[in-house]
Amino acid sequence: MTKNQIHEWREQGEDGVKRKFRGYWDSRAWRIGMLEPEDEDWKPVENPDLELWKSLRDVIWRKYQRKRLPYKFVEGLDKIIADLDGTGITTD
Repeated sequence: MTKNQIHEWREQGEDGVKRKFRGYWDSRAWRIGMLEPEDEDWKPVENPDLELWKSLRDVIWRKYQRKRLPYKFVEGLDKIIADLDGTGITTD
């Protein structure tokens, strides 16, 4: 497994527009980018909200279940989500 990883997913916004998102792990921290249909380049999401972190965790969780990633990635995202959520507790 390489230390730099890219995980992508699509979501449909409230306005009905489908957007692509990309979670990028660079061996130290997660970065999230977004691609709008009219754009050609990925734009970084400066302050991802809780829903984006949960979407990325869902993608990582499914890859972990298929034995494509180690559990440490799920744990790291759980910590980020718990900090943003304020509860300190995450569930599957």
